[in-house]
Amino acid sequence: MKRIVIISDCSDVAYNELRGIILKTLSEIRDTDDIIIEPLAPVKPFSIINGAFVLRLMAEAYPIHTTFLIIVNPLQKRPERIFGKTKKGDFIFMGANTGIFDWFLKDFGIKELFELNDPGFFPFGGKYVHAPNVAKLTAGTPSRELGKPFDEGNLAKLNMEDGAIVHIDNFGLIKFIGTIPPAKEGDYFKITVNNKKIIAVYARRMMNYETSQWILYPGSSLQLPELGKVRSNGAQELKLEIGDRILFEKV
Repeated sequence: MKRIVIISDCSDVAYNELRGIILKTLSEIRDTDDIIIEPLAPVKPFSIINGAFVLRLMAEAYPIHTTFLIIVNPLQKRPERIFGKTKKGDFIFMGANTGIFDWFLKDFGIKELFELNDPGFFPFGGKYVHAPNVAKLTAGTPSRELGKPFDEGNLAKLNMEDGAIVHIDNFGLIKFIGTIPPAKEGDYFKITVNNKKIIAVYARRMMNYETSQWILYPGSSLQLPELGKVRSNGAQELKLEIGDRILFEKV
């Protein structure tokens, strides 16, 4: 069984268009009952940083041989369309060369890397270019029939400083790059973000604490730390966005 995971900020009917084109293309190739298209993995609109996090998170969660189609491209200049396979996991990936693959490929390695044959610009290229080609690639079409080798040195980079917020969930819990120094339950940390200062308590389980208490804790994703306000939307209160930087020190 093979799976295609669409990672995108196209979270309205555009997702159904992508899925429909993939299904239609698969039906034209062969009997593809062994290929499943997963529900959308949504990304914060226009956020390459959040897209990179979601891709890396999905690669951690999904089994080997999964295909990842990434449709997130807010850049003014049109980047190359690229695809390839990883060394670890033998994952197939496809999307625009925006830097969104940087974290993922550093951790999983590159087995092969290609630039997709360019038919020129299309409004919603994810639908008209990426979707049919990712279907063909997953169904077994050889990479060299779909593109030409792409130099690894031309991959766009994504530089994220320590403290960079990479994800904010629907509860207002904030995942960010960094490492919590040695701490014990109940230790206090001074948090600074966007010129705002708060005091957070270190805890293993935030829900043990009183409502509206700020908590710094070991998170559930990729060993990243998290900051949250108990049973409250702390990110909304502080008006935080993906890419903002959190600084913290033990009190």
